[in-house]
Amino acid sequence: AFVVIVATADAQTVISVDIAKAKLSWSWAQGTGGPVTEFRVKCGTISSTSVDTKTTVLVDPAARTLAVLTAIKGPGNWFCVVSAANQFGESGLSNEVSFAAGSAPVAPTDTQIIAN
Repeated sequence: AFVVIVATADAQTVISVDIAKAKLSWSWAQGTGGPVTEFRVKCGTISSTSVDTKTTVLVDPAARTLAVLTAIKGPGNWFCVVSAANQFGESGLSNEVSFAAGSAPVAPTDTQIIAN
């Protein structure tokens, strides 16, 4: 099974989530800026907002989640941020979330006792 492992604020706590169920989520409120028309989820394999390897645009002002499988390209360590945008420009970036995506190895087979 392909899983996502997220290190939480407490570095000693690790969460393992089935990749088919894992979602990125964020909060957004109108505030004093203009209305949002889309969210841009940017995920890359390097912790840097200038090195994005995949951007997913959600043209839905009500969106607050995106499936992790949609946001990334495959197994590896990922770093993701979200921005809001409209016809006048793009907001600053959210905080960065990082996680490892991958799968456990297959089970060994043919276990037996042998004589040396």
